[in-house]
Amino acid sequence: MSAMPLPLKNGYNFNYARIWHPPFFEMNAAEAYTDFYGLSFLTSGDCLVYSTECTTILREGDMNFAPKYRYYRSSYISDRPREHIHLKFSDNMVAGLLPILGVDNFNDYFIDHPANIHLNSQEQEFVRSILSEIELEWNSYNEYSEILLKGLLHKLIIFCLKEHYIGEIEPMPDPQKNVCLFNAIEYIKAHLQESPSLKETADYANISASYLSKIFISHLHTPYSAFLLNEKILLAQKLLASSELTMEEIARQTGFSSNTYFSDCFKRVTGSTPLQFRRSYK
Repeated sequence: MSAMPLPLKNGYNFNYARIWHPPFFEMNAAEAYTDFYGLSFLTSGDCLVYSTECTTILREGDMNFAPKYRYYRSSYISDRPREHIHLKFSDNMVAGLLPILGVDNFNDYFIDHPANIHLNSQEQEFVRSILSEIELEWNSYNEYSEILLKGLLHKLIIFCLKEHYIGEIEPMPDPQKNVCLFNAIEYIKAHLQESPSLKETADYANISASYLSKIFISHLHTPYSAFLLNEKILLAQKLLASSELTMEEIARQTGFSSNTYFSDCFKRVTGSTPLQFRRSYK
């Protein structure tokens, strides 16, 4: 697996960034956090985040914690742009939380806890208020800022732990299942033109077709066939919006047997014809 290491800037224990991705943005290679942790809050849009440890769909208002040394990728699941606020922080920024969590290092906490948090509207407003304070402090950084940012980061993390982890810990999904799902998704995305069957994808992931089918249902709450079709339609939308390819060429590149079948599936999934969708981007 190729990976893009993501170190913190020399001399810093913290970083704040607001990141915007255009429609159909997809990471070209897996990235890995190295000397820091990551915390993202999706301010708009949606995406699929998948790694060898956890696979989930994030929507507006969701949060994602990323431990160190985790390889992950994110991909679009609609034709919407997406924006997220991303915090990077080192062990120094969370050392004071370790006695509260009862672990020796922050990474250990994620062995038994899910990394993705779905917030209700009230929780989202509270998180947005903390992130606004963090942004203001980051944009006026001085010799006291790290201390203030540490306090705000602790406030944010403790709030999330209190509301979603303490007293209602959910077991992490089977790591082996996540590895299989990660490999399956990578294979599907690389072979959409061939419309890989459930068995072909399962063979690549080195598991049985029935087992892979169950993993798609349990982890992504969708059948394999529906996931495959959605990926093909998403690629078709990207090509319609960003290229001058004909409908026949797009149908062929997205693994549809005919232009008619492509148009029928596209309209069934999106509610519009391929031509109508293309015109909306011109």
